[in-house]
This record gives sequence, structure tokens and C-alpha cells, in this order.
Amino acid sequence: MFDRQLIPLDGSEAARVALTYAASIPSRSVRLLMVLPLDDVFEGIALAGRQEPRFESARDSAGRYLRTAAKELEAQGRMIEIVVAFGEPADQILEHAADVDLIIMTTHGYGAGRRVVYGSVADRIGRQSPTPVMLIRGGEHPIHARPVQRILALLDGSDLAEAALPVAADLADTLGVPVVLARALDAEEIRRAVQLGSSPIASYANSIGVVRQAASEYLEGHAQALRNRSIPVSIEVRDGAPAPELLDLAGAGDLLVMTSHGRGGVGRWMLGSVSEKLVRQAECPVLLIRSQAAAAS
Repeated sequence: MFDRQLIPLDGSEAARVALTYAASIPSRSVRLLMVLPLDDVFEGIALAGRQEPRFESARDSAGRYLRTAAKELEAQGRMIEIVVAFGEPADQILEHAADVDLIIMTTHGYGAGRRVVYGSVADRIGRQSPTPVMLIRGGEHPIHARPVQRILALLDGSDLAEAALPVAADLADTLGVPVVLARALDAEEIRRAVQLGSSPIASYANSIGVVRQAASEYLEGHAQALRNRSIPVSIEVRDGAPAPELLDLAGAGDLLVMTSHGRGGVGRWMLGSVSEKLVRQAECPVLLIRSQAAAAS
């Protein structure tokens, strides 16, 4: 389903976790990319077009690292492309992602001033890439690579969020794992929505039941479409603020699949803010899909 993957690496052990996940997701080819930031010396050399030994040495060293990193994927019969680029990491990753189907990367790389952190490089890739991006938490509490055992697709009732469903279904089919379709209902939002009613308490109680039933029916409709493809699927409706509820639901061995932007409203959440919290805190990778509507805005 993903013909070509892009894996940005920075030489750190944290970044190499992306290779394990890449190895579990079939593709025809893989592009391994290392971006070397240009300091003042490198920038002057690059602009002058000179073949300075320090410049070439850095390129050669990065190339050797990437070729070593590619061995497992190459053994699977995949075509490997090695790319060493110089410049601003997010710019280069986005540029080299123009013709790929999936980006797989960790959210942290080097420490001590060279760390690739969610909130800078990984944050920008997740927000701006039209290509699906699998973000794997690194840093002080990294996710340890393990086989994907369940796809957890997160929906908020919007058409934008449903853009994640085809990817979740295809991944489940390819990997032979079940899907859980999940939705969280923020009771506080429902309460505020009925504040102006003549009988707020009764309206609130009724609204909770009505919204929960509607959410279950909504998820069940999508679940049946997956069952028609012989994909095992279940639904999960949670009462509470979306981020904490979904963090409680997701565990090691899961893969969260969601769009990076959604639409607010009663019983819905703003996916942009929720996705950031899940990437930072979930015990599993998060696969972000940018909907066409979000990409056009």
C-alpha cells in the first residue's frame, strides 16, 4: 500500500527505531535521508561550490552510516535510495518527501542542542507534510520498537477525521491485525451546549445518552464496512476529554491512526491539539494523515 517510504535518520540510536517499524510495513522502495545542518563554515563552502575536504568527509561518513542502516531493509528485497542533504532539516525532509507515500521518523534525535524535537522538526513535518507521517516518540522516555498488534483509528465525527479510515483499513489488512474505531465524548462540551435550555439538568442527562448512542451508531457503521473486508474490528466510545481517554486506551503494540486536523463542535475534538498530545505521550507510534481539506487550507 505504501510504494515508497522515506526514513529521516540523524545518526542517533533513537532515530534508528524508525527502521524497525519500516521493516514491518511492506513497500517497494525506501529512501534513507540524513540532513546535515549547515554551520557557518559549511554554508560558505556550499555557496561557493567548492569541494572542501571537511564537506566531502561529512557526506561520505553519513553515506556509510545510511548504507549500514539499510541492510535489513535491503535484505527484504526493497530498493534502497541513499540521500545525504545539507540544510535546514524540516525543509529538506519535506522536499524529499514530495514523491513518497509514507514518512517514518522519531520525534527526538540528538541531545545537547542538536535534538530533533516534537515542536520543531517533527512538529512541522506532522503539520505540513501532505504525505502520511508515522511519528515515534524518542527523548527521555522513548517508545521501544515492537510488532504492531492493533490499529487504533481515532474519529471525531467529522469528514476530515474519516480520511484516516482507508489508511487504517489497508494497514490492518496488510499486517493482519484488528482495528479499534474509537471516539471520545467530552461531557463538558455537551453540558455547555445545553446551558440555554429551559431545563438544563434534564437536557444534559438526555443529551449524554443521545450523543453516546449516536456515537456508537456512527462507529458501528464504519465498523461494518471493515467487516465486509474481513477485517476484525471493534468500537470504543469513551466519556471524557479526548486526549486522556485516548492515552488510556492506547498501549504498547498499538498503532494510532488519525488525521492531523479535525473539526470542533459538540462531541468532537480539535484533532490538531489532540494529535500533539498523543505523539508526545502515547505508548505507541502515531500515524498522522493530513486530510485534503486541511491541506487546501
